[in-house]
Amino acid sequence: MKRIFLGFILVIILQACSTMNTDSIKGTKWVLTEWPGQTMPNTSKKATLNFDNENKVSGKSFCNGFGGTTTITGNTIKFSELIGTMMFCEDVGQAEGKYTEGLRNTTNFKLVDGKLHLLNGDKLLMVFSKAE
Repeated sequence: MKRIFLGFILVIILQACSTMNTDSIKGTKWVLTEWPGQTMPNTSKKATLNFDNENKVSGKSFCNGFGGTTTITGNTIKFSELIGTMMFCEDVGQAEGKYTEGLRNTTNFKLVDGKLHLLNGDKLLMVFSKAE
């Protein structure tokens, strides 16, 4: 009987954490601070990621603005329908394309010490800090 009770408690805790993750990124704004395997452009322009309270996402890919939709279930996330402006921005080079490609390749996320980690499976793609 104790095992059934403990199993039930574990299921409730896992569901609560799953819901907490989804709700905790709604209505938030983030700035890219770490980009494993990529080089941050040497510019004052920032890459940002903004979640509204529904399923929309927007931000800056260093120079150009973008928008799209997100599908979030627990800690899984899918960015889709990403579209953006097409200004020429010499100082960011190829970083803009790599940034939006990273968003498209994201499969899950987690919050670690107040930072948003975007992952593809177990591979860390990007780390964001909350925007002020």
